[in-house]
Amino acid sequence: MSDSLDPGAFDFAVPPFDRLTPAEQASLAASLDLGLYAKDSVILKSGERADCLYVVMRGLVQERRGGEVAAVHGPHDSFGLQALFGDDTAGGVACVAAEDTICHLVPRQALVELARDNPAFADCIYRDFGDKLRALASERSNREMAALTMARIRQAYLHPPVFVDATASLRDAALAMKRNQASSVLVREGNGQEGGAPGGPNKDERIGILTGTDLRDLVVLDGRPVDSPVGPVARYELLTLDRDDLLFNALILMAKHSVRRLVITEHGAVTGVLEQADLLALLSNHSQVIALRVDRANSPDDLAQASQDIVGLIRTLHGTGVKVSFIADLVTELNRKIFRRLFELLAPPDLLANSCLIVMGSEGRGEQLLKTDQDNGLILRDGYDCPTLNEVTAAFTARLVEFGYPPCPGNIMVSNPDWTRPLAAYKDAVFHWIHRPDETASMNLAIFYDAAAVAGDASLLAEAKGYLLSRLQDNQMFFTAFARPALAFDTPSGLFGGLFERRRSEALDIKKAGIFPIVHGIRALALEKHMDETNTVERLWALADRGVLDRGFAGELAEAFTFLSTLRLKARVDSSAAGTQTDNLVRMEDLGKLDRDQFKDCLGLVKKFKEFIAYHFHLNH
Repeated sequence: MSDSLDPGAFDFAVPPFDRLTPAEQASLAASLDLGLYAKDSVILKSGERADCLYVVMRGLVQERRGGEVAAVHGPHDSFGLQALFGDDTAGGVACVAAEDTICHLVPRQALVELARDNPAFADCIYRDFGDKLRALASERSNREMAALTMARIRQAYLHPPVFVDATASLRDAALAMKRNQASSVLVREGNGQEGGAPGGPNKDERIGILTGTDLRDLVVLDGRPVDSPVGPVARYELLTLDRDDLLFNALILMAKHSVRRLVITEHGAVTGVLEQADLLALLSNHSQVIALRVDRANSPDDLAQASQDIVGLIRTLHGTGVKVSFIADLVTELNRKIFRRLFELLAPPDLLANSCLIVMGSEGRGEQLLKTDQDNGLILRDGYDCPTLNEVTAAFTARLVEFGYPPCPGNIMVSNPDWTRPLAAYKDAVFHWIHRPDETASMNLAIFYDAAAVAGDASLLAEAKGYLLSRLQDNQMFFTAFARPALAFDTPSGLFGGLFERRRSEALDIKKAGIFPIVHGIRALALEKHMDETNTVERLWALADRGVLDRGFAGELAEAFTFLSTLRLKARVDSSAAGTQTDNLVRMEDLGKLDRDQFKDCLGLVKKFKEFIAYHFHLNH
């Protein structure tokens, strides 16, 4: 709500308004309005464009991104620049009154006119806006790099230590390197025995190192006899770090001393050798490096390595405690880059201009953590014909399989003509899914509702989705049928009761028991409200903003969804098949007590949510 404002209430001493002349201040004061917002009311929705700048007079405003508080604004603080001048899709920020709040409303046109006439004011406004944009753009990179620099040495590959006695010859050292495929040997001088178990030196011995480069210089360049002992030429001032030290410290130590390897210890004993190449390989999994490799790919083969590097990146981020939502955002972004570049490499220019490549399911929602089954399609412009279409789509699917993305068991892939068709045919399919629903139609509608454009003309998907939402009616029977799969799988409760000890070794499908009911239940509520959000957590908070879900309950569901997704990721990363999410099984005996307790709470919350869905959509009638 808004009322007229007493101009004298505005504080022109606060930057950037202190840059205005008295005449400009009077002009601005005449255009101001006042906004009054009750506690918990939404001032700006995520992705909504604003027509004014908000300056807090009294109260408190929270900027929330994905349900988390990203920033807090008190009296004299301003907010809304991104929604006012930019595209907020990158930020995804909603502004909510954390308490009863009064804001001055500064019209956009007034800001534009003042910026045009007052360069100092313009510089301050637009510089602030630019800084916020750059902060948003760099936030992911900064968080990711911070996580990588916090990675421990034990997360990198360590070469097993190869020991030789100080009395061994240079030839013996060379043979030991060859036999063990090593680039260095550790030299024991004192009571150590050749080939002895790795360990720290006792009081009568010391350990040195001899590298392949040392051997080359000593024998080839200096002409030292190959039967000379290694002891006198080894270097005994070892550069060592503990296995629990930071990788970042290893990088610094190598750079400082211009060396290519460090000796790594654990509890004082030598446990391995960290090579510079392995350290850089781990750090090269940084997403910006992967993205650059994708952008520069000149053939599908060039993309294969980038696709494999994503698995290493996931391991690193997960191992350093990065939140699962951030990992999902990052993996989604990199996967879509790979899909887009692959399609650009395979498709002729006219096909690219007259089609839209889409991803669906978890990939469309931006929730893919590892390489799940392919769910993709192609929307063609009506009237367009491509003679090589079948060859292109078959090659696209085959290449993704080579990259480690399994084929979809339901054949929902561009190589299937049912999912590569003109826009009009997609609209016909949508009509059929809505008005003649069956189990397959409901599944197809659900995954298509989650679709996101990856390459080509995104307006084709926008038109198809617009048609979908326009055909929805207030038809209780349709929404009841659509929501029913949310209750299809059992969410056990006796698992943690008296039967727990007996069943703790059984594997539980975490997707069916917990994740899918949340995803599909929220999807059904979002579809009923004709919402265009695709991500589950974003849908959750948008439903809370509309009053469909209690905000506290929405927060609990978001936390449960994140926890269950984290358990699912951990189960796959810790398994030998990490990289391809082939199952969703979690064994209770593998969980610590805290995780088991939280898992119990999450499943209890899922059961409560399923009861809400059953009541809301009349599924028990």
